[in-house]
Amino acid sequence: MYASETCFHWLADSLAQLVWTVDASGRLSYGNAAWRARTTIGAGSGFADRYLATLHPQDRPLWKQTWEQAVASGEPYAVERRIRFGEESDYVQQVEWGRPIRDDFGRTGEWLVIATDADENQRLVAQLQRSLERKEQWLTSIAHEMRHPFAPILGAVQVMGRNGAESLEIDQACATLTRQVARLLRLVDDLFDLAEVEDARAFLGRATLDLEAVISGAIDTIRPVLSARGHRIEFKRGTGIGVVDGDWRCLNRVFVNLLTNAARYTGDGGRICVSAEREPDWVTVKVSDSGAGIPRGMLPRVFDAYVQFERGSGVAHDGPGMGLALARYLVELHGGTVSAQSDGAGRGSEFVVRLPAVRAPEQPVASRTGGGRVIAAARLGLKKAANAAGTCGHE
Repeated sequence: MYASETCFHWLADSLAQLVWTVDASGRLSYGNAAWRARTTIGAGSGFADRYLATLHPQDRPLWKQTWEQAVASGEPYAVERRIRFGEESDYVQQVEWGRPIRDDFGRTGEWLVIATDADENQRLVAQLQRSLERKEQWLTSIAHEMRHPFAPILGAVQVMGRNGAESLEIDQACATLTRQVARLLRLVDDLFDLAEVEDARAFLGRATLDLEAVISGAIDTIRPVLSARGHRIEFKRGTGIGVVDGDWRCLNRVFVNLLTNAARYTGDGGRICVSAEREPDWVTVKVSDSGAGIPRGMLPRVFDAYVQFERGSGVAHDGPGMGLALARYLVELHGGTVSAQSDGAGRGSEFVVRLPAVRAPEQPVASRTGGGRVIAAARLGLKKAANAAGTCGHE
């Protein structure tokens, strides 16, 4: 017991925060070095009255009530109050935490209390915020810079292909380069978009959208991938799917990512089904497949960024695992939800998107409007080349 108490005192004395203990009779039983240096309340002194006198008059009623309730209930407490350590000193804003120390029978013997300057916490939070902002700015800058080389690289590949006569090796090399450059571009795009959404800076160019047209556009986008692998796709349209208030580009991205995920984890010749139906206040869209399925233990993590897991042989695993995370963030930006369901490995999966429906819509916008960032011509050209090469522009 003595060794434990000595160790505790040594540890508490090394802290810059105030640390003290109050015994069951309400007397101060210990104060660490910081406490002894800044207060005149010594061990053995009555605690509450002397301590209350050091607090700001406006904060005394709240602290007194908090302390008395904690002592009566034996429950931990936290309170923010102002204190000064001398008649001539200024008040300091602090956060105070108190926790009961119980004996073997569960009775409260002493209270352990720690106080730290609130402005110190604020400085640490501000420092962390500045660090995060610098990281986001760096990522955004890097993403922009990485985009610039793609157009000239693609142009050089196309020139090589046109001047390669009928060389099979050059044709194969050009196709490989095109696919890999397209892959790099979509990784940069996903990284950039995910950073924007996580930082709540994504700009939604909202309009009244015909959701059926948005889904049809997403299916058209990945149709070359489906055809290349012999996938069959069916779009079941409910009666009067309706319209939603959203950004065309972002919602198109959501369904392209979900369909691409279904295509990636479904073996050749598999089945993919999209269904949409209107509820009173929501539009529900389901994307299901006959593919590898999702292990039950992984269902809670499928929308986490950078998470990948083995789903059997015969499926592609390229990409950093951001497609589903980005889909979730974009759906949530629209006030909706997305969830995943699966009966287990080898039994397919289903992703369910629910978006708020527009009750009395204006003339729906059924064209590729929508705000977001302006997409560079090079990016569009590269995506077309990626589709032609049998790849998809999104993960």
